[in-house]
Amino acid sequence: MPRETCPECGKSFKRIGSHWARGSCHYPEIPTYLREILIGCLMGDGSVPKTNDGSHGLFRLPMVNKQFLEWFDHEMGILSTGVVLKKTAAELAQNNRESGFSPNARAENYHDMYTVISRSHPFMRSLRRWYRSGEKRFPESLSLTPRIAKMWYVCDGCLDVQEHGEPRASIRIRHRDDRQDFLLNLFEEVGLSPSYGRETIRFGVEETRSFLDWMVNPPPGFEYKWVLDSRERYDRLKAQAYGEARAF
Repeated sequence: MPRETCPECGKSFKRIGSHWARGSCHYPEIPTYLREILIGCLMGDGSVPKTNDGSHGLFRLPMVNKQFLEWFDHEMGILSTGVVLKKTAAELAQNNRESGFSPNARAENYHDMYTVISRSHPFMRSLRRWYRSGEKRFPESLSLTPRIAKMWYVCDGCLDVQEHGEPRASIRIRHRDDRQDFLLNLFEEVGLSPSYGRETIRFGVEETRSFLDWMVNPPPGFEYKWVLDSRERYDRLKAQAYGEARAF
């Protein structure tokens, strides 16, 4: 197990989280930009699960987009335990065959799944309030910033790039959140006016441009979700993000 250096006392530890938990040194402060990254990811693929010992201090982010997770790991710094292979494409296909979810699942149609798990931290524990109802639910106090929305979009968003017509962005509401007005108001507060239907927030052509411009630059691994001017470039960047060998 690699040793980590505590930024407060300068000593190295195999289990630096235990060092902080014992009160020997303070937990590292999480800056605003990183809090926004975590909140945006929690709106999508991220979670703060309850562990076997009853603690709630770990942030977990699983994803097939390894390039993005490597960026996320870098941004997390000492709070991250690294990018780890969770399940191979073959294992995922086998699981879906055995569960009956997809009886004909084949490994070539899947990607390896990776995950990043944080070290325990009071801020992660504070995010457990999202689960008070028994499932993840966006708190009433939530508001969007470009960075928060960006992380939500890369996790749950889609850019519909068709052969004809201009691209349109959307965000899937995976947790069956029934607060349509609340969700739309998150965007109205920042000057955007998407529509809502079938558990999906949808942006029109012009709204898509405004939405992507408002969020500014995409994070590594999700550049393709910002491509509005070229189906070829969209396909190429998406293939690169998921390690698919394609010739263009």
